[in-house]
Amino acid sequence: MEKFMNRLLVAMAGALFPVWMGCANTEPETLGCASEDFDRSACDLPAVSAVKAEGIWQANVTLDGLDTPGALRLLPEGPLLFNSPLKERPAEGGPFFLSSEYTDSSVPLRLAFSACQAPEATRVTGEFRRCAYGSADLKGTFEAVRVRRVAGEEESSGVELVAEVPLPRGAVASDLFVSGGYAYVTAHADGLFVFDVKNPSAPQKVAEVMPTKDVWRRAWVKGQTLYIASAAQGLLVYDVSNPALPKRLSALPETAVEAWGLYEDQERLYVMSPSPRAEVLIFDLHQDPTKPLLMKRYFVEESRLDRGELPVEGVVTGNRLYMGHWRYGFAVADVSNPNAPVTLGRFQYDKATSRPVAAGLIEGQTIAFEASEGWDSRVRALNVTDPQHITQVGQFQTRPQSTVSAMTLVGTRLYVAYAQDGLRILDVSNPSTPRQQAYYNTWRESDPGRGRAFVDGLSAVKVPGDGYLYAAETSRGLLVLREQ
Repeated sequence: MEKFMNRLLVAMAGALFPVWMGCANTEPETLGCASEDFDRSACDLPAVSAVKAEGIWQANVTLDGLDTPGALRLLPEGPLLFNSPLKERPAEGGPFFLSSEYTDSSVPLRLAFSACQAPEATRVTGEFRRCAYGSADLKGTFEAVRVRRVAGEEESSGVELVAEVPLPRGAVASDLFVSGGYAYVTAHADGLFVFDVKNPSAPQKVAEVMPTKDVWRRAWVKGQTLYIASAAQGLLVYDVSNPALPKRLSALPETAVEAWGLYEDQERLYVMSPSPRAEVLIFDLHQDPTKPLLMKRYFVEESRLDRGELPVEGVVTGNRLYMGHWRYGFAVADVSNPNAPVTLGRFQYDKATSRPVAAGLIEGQTIAFEASEGWDSRVRALNVTDPQHITQVGQFQTRPQSTVSAMTLVGTRLYVAYAQDGLRILDVSNPSTPRQQAYYNTWRESDPGRGRAFVDGLSAVKVPGDGYLYAAETSRGLLVLREQ
């Protein structure tokens, strides 16, 4: 039952990472999922009936204390409810009720959202149910908020758009790496797109590589070698001595794993592998970057795969590996001897789904920045100078319904890819009070493909040091920006 539910929750959320949780209900339910099956006697019907079920909404379903975020695409064309086709929406003047129907493993399923309160015209709360064969097998609560710009903001402040290149075929950009005048953009099942950005105001696509039944998540370039994190094959190695003709060299390790985050430091490549064994693969690039040599498969000793405690992203600085370790939280390891990494400490918090991380030295202290992925995401500033006693010293959040997708630290400036809230540039010279210095709102409801997943908007930002910022945006593709 647990495996079945996890698979369903992934489909519901339209998410790119599994939501690990147990079933909310184990006893048979007699409740249904039609609008008339919900008790609204204690609800504010005038308020919820006045809410317009239109546009794009972010939603969070809470089942047995655990959250599953998703999106509501309430547009005339292709309406979706947690990435399944919308079946029913409110009648004019009727209560806010949404439902969808789909099939999983030959089981007919129905999702139902019945609003009970409307604290604002663009925010509702209420009851969620999922029915199998017409009877509720999951029930919980939900909150949904329509996606709009942060109140009082313009399109941008302190940042200007230099160039924008959508990816072909509506591909969804997930990450990018900039090296040698080229931007390498990964795009999930659509693979890789290579752009010549020697003239940043006019990027030109020079190559694309399409995978077969695979998802490509991250890219890293060292010299003339490209590394790709593959969901199906692990680490892919390409020769990009001619970026217009990427040449595949190998897939590592010999037995395939799922790869997610990539980071290179001191000619060592760290590959975060959530499954099948929740490990970090450390490769030696010193002898030949085109032939990575597997040195070590490192596991955070106290983490448990069955609890969803998985390494997803990581960065290395000062011979320490800082990891977003999903349900385990934030973890630190000493990798001064890559053949024998030692776990030094962790930072845990309620409902952790730790993913994006950045770290560096600020005013003589080692500061790490970490964020969970999901509802109520925020940037946490952590003092990790003593990794056995990690303390949170500050935080930054735009609003609960937007998630932090990626971070890049340059000196005392933190560049945050904040999904629907776009690019946020923070002054973190005083980590206890991160201050927003500039922003660029990339998300527009009119962009193609909006509302298909909770993680929607700016997905990555890189600062290669050429005076420009390069970003990957799920609908808008490659963006080139410049601070003003």
